[in-house]
Amino acid sequence: MKIIIVGASFAGMSAALECDQMYPKAQIVLVDKEKEVGFFPNVLNWQLKGELRHIEEARSDLWRQVQQTMIDVRLETKLVQVDPDNQLLTFEKGEGVTKEAYDVLILAMGAKQVWKVEDEKLQSRLLSSKYFSDAQESQKKLEEAQSVMIIGGGQIGLESAEALSRMPLSLRIFEAETSPLAKYVDADMMAGIETELKKRKIDLHTAEVVENISLSSRGDKVKVDTLKGSYEADYLLVATNFQPNTDMVREILDCNPDQTIIVDDYLETSQPHIFAIGDLIQLPFAFFGRAYLPLINHAMLTGRLVAHNLVRKQRPLQEVQRIVSSHLFGYNITSIGLTERQAQLWTDVDTVVLQAPFSQWEAEELTFKLIVQRSDGRLLGGQLISTSRHIHQMNTLALAISNGMTAQDMVEQSWLCLPRYTSLVPIVTEACQLYLHRQEENAHEN
Repeated sequence: MKIIIVGASFAGMSAALECDQMYPKAQIVLVDKEKEVGFFPNVLNWQLKGELRHIEEARSDLWRQVQQTMIDVRLETKLVQVDPDNQLLTFEKGEGVTKEAYDVLILAMGAKQVWKVEDEKLQSRLLSSKYFSDAQESQKKLEEAQSVMIIGGGQIGLESAEALSRMPLSLRIFEAETSPLAKYVDADMMAGIETELKKRKIDLHTAEVVENISLSSRGDKVKVDTLKGSYEADYLLVATNFQPNTDMVREILDCNPDQTIIVDDYLETSQPHIFAIGDLIQLPFAFFGRAYLPLINHAMLTGRLVAHNLVRKQRPLQEVQRIVSSHLFGYNITSIGLTERQAQLWTDVDTVVLQAPFSQWEAEELTFKLIVQRSDGRLLGGQLISTSRHIHQMNTLALAISNGMTAQDMVEQSWLCLPRYTSLVPIVTEACQLYLHRQEENAHEN
C-alpha cells in the first residue's frame, strides 16, 4: 500500500507517524511545499521575546520522530494536480514535474490567514508568522519598524501584540467584537488583560471592523480604513480570517461554504481513497453540529485517527471540545467548551465565578468561571485565568463536558489529593459545589 500525505503540518506528521506504526509494510510519502517544516506558529513571538536559545526549540518533536523513521519526506515539493479517477498526483519541485500514483491520499495542507492583496508593494507591508519562512522575513521587516497595526484581537492577535510590545513600537489592535478574545473568554473575565494592554500603551479598538487595507498616499506605509476612521503604520499583521488551504482540490472534492472539505465520520472525502484532516475540515461540536476549529490538538487528533480508517472504517470521529490556552502578559488563560455568551444562544444558563489560590500553600489566585445549563446542571464550559501555571485541571473539565456530566456528577467524583502538591479540592469541583449550594438556596427561597 502506498500512502501519500500532502502537508507536513501537525496533522500530516501525526498521520505519517501513526501510519508508520500501523502499516509497517506500506510506503509512506510525506510531502510539503515549504523548505522548513515542523515549527510552531508561535516561532516569531518567541524570537521577539528572546525565549529561544536556539531556533530548533521552536520545532515540534513530531519532526524529530518523523526523521527517525523510514518515512519518505519530500520538502519544497508542491502538489499541482489531483486525478482521483486514476489515483494520480502531479508535483512540482523547482522546474521539474513528476507524477505519482497512490493507493491512499491524505490531505493535510493546513490553513492560512487570508486577506486578498494583489498589490505586491502592499504585500511587502504585511507581516506573517504562519510558516517558518514568513516568520523570518517578518522579523527582518520589524528591525526598522516604528509602528505596527494588528487586525484581530483574538488569540493570535494578542499573543503577537505581547511579543511586539517588547520592541519600541507603536501598536494598534482592531477587534470586531466588543472585547478581546471574545470567542474564548467572556468580557467579565478580561479586566486583567485590558489593564495590561493599557500599561503597554497598546491602542485597542473594539467593535471596529476593518473595511479596507491599502498603501498610504506616499506608498511608504500601510493604511487601514474602518467606519470610524483611517489609520497608518509601517506594517500590518492580519490575525484573523483563517481559511483552509483547499484551492487545489475544491473542484474535485465536495466542500462547505467556508471552503472546508466535507468528510464523513471516518474522515473520508467525497472521493474514495482520499481523506482530509486537521485545519482542512469541520469537526462535530456540541450545539453547533459542526464547527471549524483550527487548533493543534485537533490537528493531531484527526491525524492519528485517520490512520485507523484507511483500510477499514473502524474509528469514527467523536464530538470534540474547543480547548484554547494562551500565555498573555503574565496571565495563563484557558477556555473550554462554550462561553456564557455563546451558550445563551442555545439555552438558558447559570454561571459561577470563583477566585481562590490553587492551594493553601500558594498565594497566587486563580479566577475560574463555570457555565452550566440551567435546566439540568449540565456542564457547558469553563474559563481559567491566573498568573500561576496550574492549568492542567482544565483537562478534567474537558472530559466532563465531553461525557455530558452535570455539576452533581462532578462533585461525586474522586480526585487526586497530595498535600503541598495539589489543591485539597480542585477549583472545578469547588465551583460545581458552589453552584449546587446556590441552587438549593434558590429552591428554598421559592
